[in-house]
Amino acid sequence: MRTSDPADRRGEAVVRRREISFASGQDECAAWLYAAPDLVGPRPMVIMGHGLGAVREMRLDAYAERFADAGWSVLVFDYRHLGASGGTPRQLLDIGKQRADWHAALAFARTLPNVDADRIALWGSSFGGGHVVQVASEDARVAAVVAQCPFTDGPASVLSRVRTGPLSAVALMVAGILDTVGSWLGAKPILLPMAGTPWMPAFVASPDALAGASALLPAGTRLSWRTSALLNRLPSVRAQVSKNIELTEFDSGEPATGVGRDSMWGVLRGPNGEFGAANALAARLVLHLPLYRPGRALARSSTPTLLCVCDNDAAAPAKTTRRRAQGLAHVHVQNYPCDHFDIYVGDHFEHAICDQIAFLTTQFDEASGNTQ
Repeated sequence: MRTSDPADRRGEAVVRRREISFASGQDECAAWLYAAPDLVGPRPMVIMGHGLGAVREMRLDAYAERFADAGWSVLVFDYRHLGASGGTPRQLLDIGKQRADWHAALAFARTLPNVDADRIALWGSSFGGGHVVQVASEDARVAAVVAQCPFTDGPASVLSRVRTGPLSAVALMVAGILDTVGSWLGAKPILLPMAGTPWMPAFVASPDALAGASALLPAGTRLSWRTSALLNRLPSVRAQVSKNIELTEFDSGEPATGVGRDSMWGVLRGPNGEFGAANALAARLVLHLPLYRPGRALARSSTPTLLCVCDNDAAAPAKTTRRRAQGLAHVHVQNYPCDHFDIYVGDHFEHAICDQIAFLTTQFDEASGNTQ
């Protein structure tokens, strides 16, 4: 087990992070567990999951450390088929399985010592923001929900994607059909980019997608040789990739990451080989996106919910999310003047994390009063 000791900003308890796992279906979900060992008694917990194809190393640790500094335990996990978690084929995003992973995380958290099972909050971002809204409507014991730049309505997001790049959206749909048929025949998934330019058949192709998504990776993350060579021939695309990403100048014959195979869209290795990720997802997901409308679950739930909405969001349109929340007393909306990926970094991150801690503090305090 790997343990790290993030510095505690309050100068009180040292927060320890442990590498753990929990079962979901027939596989294991890799997770980090943050806890301050000298805090005694049942304490609140925040369970965290990322967005479309992303892994926990993409800035979730920054949020988790702040929540842990507040005195809460934190569980941060990778979905099956992604990151350090199990599951084959790799880079598959199955909506039903991901929601099952959230329920498995909840069940696991409720077995942990020193965790107050009645004060567990769900925190999801982007596609995970839609999941937590849906899961909370299915589990009344959830104390609170934070959904950051949440995907709430498939048709709205798909329409926005078509407007961004009509021809590439058609290519994405065709690949999705072929990948689905191939899955019936046992073929390997057709991988398409999670984030890309408007001319790429990417799931997220807003103008800030490449720069924003790559900025979430830690400095020193290395891009696979195949994609590095391609970027060297496309300087305009290379210019959009964050300086956090280092190119590989020659084929070093490095062992494969947990991604399982190379992808022209980019396989990534963390500093010192700490993690593996890919800018790639199985294309079959595109056929399911128009049918997924987790924002509707807001009206079926009474769980206190904070929606952190990015005003200029092209991936998860803000207008639709605000409409879903309108008139619901248990839903609080905070708006931020930024794009989809901006909320993870800089001043927007600071504003959002302060709002989230304030909201969760209030909800945990109220849940504690209700159980006394």
